[in-house]
Amino acid sequence: MQGSKPRKLFDDYHSFTAGKTTDLDTQIVTALRAKHPELIVTTVPGSNCNLLQFAAAGFAQAELDNDAEPVLRWRGFIGPSHRGGQGFLADSVFFARYNYTWNTENFILYTVRVGYSSLQYILKETRENETPLSNSSVVSSLLVTIGAWLIKEEPAIYVYDGYWTRSTKLWQEVKKAKWEDVILDPKMKKALTEVAGKFFDSKDIYDEYGVPWKRGLIFHGPVGNGKTISLKALMHTLYDRKSPVVTLYVKAAPNSYHIRNVFAMARSMTPCMLVLEDIETIVTNSTRSYFFNEVDGIENNDGILMVATTNYLERLDPGLSKRPSRFDRKYLFPRPDKDERSLYAQYWRNKLKNKKEIDFPSKLCDAIADITDDFSFAYMKEDFVATLLELARNHGDESDDEDGSDAEDDDPLDKYEFWKVFKAQTKILRKEMDSGEESANTRADEVFSAAEMTDMLDGMRLQRGTDKAASPLADDAHPAHRVPEEAPFLDQAADNGASIASPMYSFAPLAGTKVARMGDGVWEWGSG
Repeated sequence: MQGSKPRKLFDDYHSFTAGKTTDLDTQIVTALRAKHPELIVTTVPGSNCNLLQFAAAGFAQAELDNDAEPVLRWRGFIGPSHRGGQGFLADSVFFARYNYTWNTENFILYTVRVGYSSLQYILKETRENETPLSNSSVVSSLLVTIGAWLIKEEPAIYVYDGYWTRSTKLWQEVKKAKWEDVILDPKMKKALTEVAGKFFDSKDIYDEYGVPWKRGLIFHGPVGNGKTISLKALMHTLYDRKSPVVTLYVKAAPNSYHIRNVFAMARSMTPCMLVLEDIETIVTNSTRSYFFNEVDGIENNDGILMVATTNYLERLDPGLSKRPSRFDRKYLFPRPDKDERSLYAQYWRNKLKNKKEIDFPSKLCDAIADITDDFSFAYMKEDFVATLLELARNHGDESDDEDGSDAEDDDPLDKYEFWKVFKAQTKILRKEMDSGEESANTRADEVFSAAEMTDMLDGMRLQRGTDKAASPLADDAHPAHRVPEEAPFLDQAADNGASIASPMYSFAPLAGTKVARMGDGVWEWGSG
């Protein structure tokens, strides 16, 4: 006590942070116990069970108590996520006290930025046989409830790009993929639809014969011929099973500790499908030994179906492409033959059947297949897209092109405007193919292109840890609706080799997708 006014914790916080310290957490806990000797003090990392995040979801209430303690925060402007938006003001809080209420229970909550992380100090009175130095049963119930909420299964694709994110946006794209939209040889499509299902249905058989319950597949072939759309359809099929199988998609894992984190996560998520896109960029000279050890070593990989994709099978390490115990089957996705090109044209015809202004009779499908010899599906898609754009651009232009380059062909199909434009676009693309140039859209069917992944993961990456001098602003239009601090030490976990599935980090990959945000002037809540 100083006169008639109680000394505030902030005074100690200011003293501790203004001078040298070796362990700020120890000093804060000691100060809190001295100020509240009758209460139990529980410390929780902000990236583990974030209490303000839980309150922002509407499951608790957090009222900022700036009468009891000063608030240390920055205020700034957050720009719009898209051009034409308005943006809004936001606060980044470094020190604050809250009156926290959950399930009729009241708590005192301090949130404190300590170096690269954020710590929460929960104060609660003792119950029954508890003492101020024991754990609080009520706080434990709160933390268990938050943990169960964080790990609740929701459809998502887990994406690794140096650290794990849980992408519900990518799942929305995968959900659109259906096998009936995939143009492949019927036998191959049947094999692909059955191989994964049989694997996940056969655990008992593997156990009976003492064989490790794991398998590997390689999708290979020239770019743009259906590997990725087939992969998306497979992801969708597996998640629609009675017991859903999740997909872990590895975008990049250039170092050995990345490989370690990938397999640690896969083992914790079994049964699962582990997708290694462009595997030649993942298994390199510097990581091959570590990768093989993770696949063949003493760790238990039961329940993991590995699917690797590559455009260059001949470049793969023989230990990948010629070792059955690692990748048992290889599926070639060649350029489509004439029948498949005709089926693909029919697919587009069905998509356009409600467009009355486009005259696209079925007899054009075989004609399109004839003039697109050696085209990949990606080139064919570009052909259709370019044709439709050209038709839209010329819509309403009634002038006849009597001097067209194809007039001398006396083609009876030229009475169809769609056919004439398609032929012209095919010639343009053919020149690009012959010159060795690749159209900007030849990966149009590859959903996992760099640009699309950037868009899909925008706003869903777990916030990287920073010190106060570089801390990003967090939304705080109202204390109860503050966007929580997210996973400040995930990148450090990768750097020091910590397993992503270890207890300290287990909630972080999931928590990052459950955030509150301002939209159209209203606070919204939902998965990223």
